[in-house]
Amino acid sequence: MSGEISALGCAFCWAVSSILTKSVAGKFDPLRLNLLRCLAASVVLWSIIPFSPGAHALSQAPWAALLYLVLSALIGISVGDTIYIKGLKLIKVSLAFPIAQSAMPLLTLCAAVLFLEETITWSLALGTALVLLGIYLITGLGPGTRPPLAVPTAEKKGLGIGLILIASLLWAISISLLKVGLQEVSLILANGVRLPVASLALINLILFQKPLHQPTRLHIRDVAVGAVTGILAFGLGGLLFLQAILYAGAAKATVLTSSAPLFGLPLSLVFLKERATVRIAAGTVLVVLGIVFIV
Repeated sequence: MSGEISALGCAFCWAVSSILTKSVAGKFDPLRLNLLRCLAASVVLWSIIPFSPGAHALSQAPWAALLYLVLSALIGISVGDTIYIKGLKLIKVSLAFPIAQSAMPLLTLCAAVLFLEETITWSLALGTALVLLGIYLITGLGPGTRPPLAVPTAEKKGLGIGLILIASLLWAISISLLKVGLQEVSLILANGVRLPVASLALINLILFQKPLHQPTRLHIRDVAVGAVTGILAFGLGGLLFLQAILYAGAAKATVLTSSAPLFGLPLSLVFLKERATVRIAAGTVLVVLGIVFIV
């Protein structure tokens, strides 16, 4: 049960982080924002590692496990998250977030069966279907939904959705590698290895990137918000996600974390002054039922 609870806690962290990331995504270059997020989480984790599990744990970790963790970081964080942030700049978070949270669990479910030899039970399959249908309703996607006041062009919308789907595929691959690498490495150390590696890769990508024509002047508040999103998503959320994968399995953990829109709903009602509808209420009920079946 600890794995399932960790997955739901991770979903909450990701929901808050996604809302905050959207608020500053237009002010940062995607690579630089992702680097800020990785560095902030790395600082927090490496301030903990000397106390638990101890700096010596890195030299004692199997090289094969470290290799899987490094590959997971490069594919999922360095490339996947950067592509996701680029997608966020083209389409609304209310569209990008549910697409990612629907596609990633399905792709991870397939990878878990094909490569990780995880068993998919009828309750997990039914719960997955209910969670995804609930997300579909909560986010207002589909026929009969009123378009937003500011609709992106068809070209931008198509490119944005494509980027989100590519990011989801990379995340699924990253999660599969992560499950293998976690077998003999502590959770804090695993995340402590992945984030600095991702940061180094992002620095190299930034160095080869063409300079921006009109660099945006950043305020200290924007930098602080960007750092907080990294601590939430990669630091606390990342640790909870690793624990969920280790104890609940990659398939179940990913499906449960896809319930993040459920946690984002009350936040949008309180802070964004959005109104609840019958559709949202029905979607909420379905997501909760799906979680019950999965847990």
